[in-house]
Amino acid sequence: MALLRRLWRSLAGLAILGSLVIRTVLQRSPMPLVRWLRSQPDPGCAKHPESAAIRKRVAAHKDIRYPSAYNSNEVDVYYPKDAREKLPTILWVHGGSFVAGDKSGTADWCAVMADRGYAVVSMNYEVAPEARYPAPLRQMSEVAAYLAMLADRFPALDPERLIIGGDSAGAQIVSQFVAIQTNPELARLSGIRPTVPEGTLRAAVLYCGPYNVERLADGAGGLRGWLMRQLGWAYLGERKWSSSAIARQASTVHQVSDRFPPVFITDGNTGSFEAHGLELAEKLRSLGVAVDTLFFDAAAGAVPHEYQFQLDTPEALRCLERTLDFLEGCVGTKREAG
Repeated sequence: MALLRRLWRSLAGLAILGSLVIRTVLQRSPMPLVRWLRSQPDPGCAKHPESAAIRKRVAAHKDIRYPSAYNSNEVDVYYPKDAREKLPTILWVHGGSFVAGDKSGTADWCAVMADRGYAVVSMNYEVAPEARYPAPLRQMSEVAAYLAMLADRFPALDPERLIIGGDSAGAQIVSQFVAIQTNPELARLSGIRPTVPEGTLRAAVLYCGPYNVERLADGAGGLRGWLMRQLGWAYLGERKWSSSAIARQASTVHQVSDRFPPVFITDGNTGSFEAHGLELAEKLRSLGVAVDTLFFDAAAGAVPHEYQFQLDTPEALRCLERTLDFLEGCVGTKREAG
């Protein structure tokens, strides 16, 4: 989830490793880089100021296995302990630059959303390059099909009021999954049939994601550009992927239709994918889709990638409230904390 921020902090260390021998090895496979990235320490996210109290009010069921053809097939389920009726349900997909990450990285945010009146299903999926595109989309389909069984076990879940969201790479995966549900041509091209029943997908939430995969490395020179090219190779399975048919297919900005649900899009202004978010928002608005956005101009100072999970900052708390306001307009639920 916070891998991209760790990447930029670790660039100096990677530069030291950048000898001729290492570069030669990395021309053959992205796996050495992936292993190195996974070995880097994760500083984690700052917790909400009331995190301890929130967790006492929220039921959390961890590591429930869902039927899957892939590994890392677990979900966590959150809902308020005092729930007496079915609640709008958020299906959340974590980030990690397509090659790392885990649902545990969003646990605090999921608990906060449950405390504010939602059920949350946070899913793991097998990451690249062990499972390349479109494996995460297939696992999302598996979880979507499993929601009815989860709702039988946890009556607070309401799959008929479904919100799908994700962060960083998870936001890209979610954006494409939602496009598959709403664009028959993309469903045909990807070979993934829609699994979300028509009329049940009420909204999408996209945090800090890249939505034009063809341009993932654009504007990123030097080592950062090289890193983006390696990550694209790991996920898409082709070394020269940026002009490939797969990259075009995975570029959500080219695949959306006027059937896309209302969507909230946000990003920071430093070391992230702000241009991707702005481009997707513009494209969706041109199609008549309801779009709400939160971006930051330079006067706000540096707002980093995945800022929304640093829940002790004004920017993250603003994003939280804006997300809740947006969802209230889509599903009619918003309750005050506590």
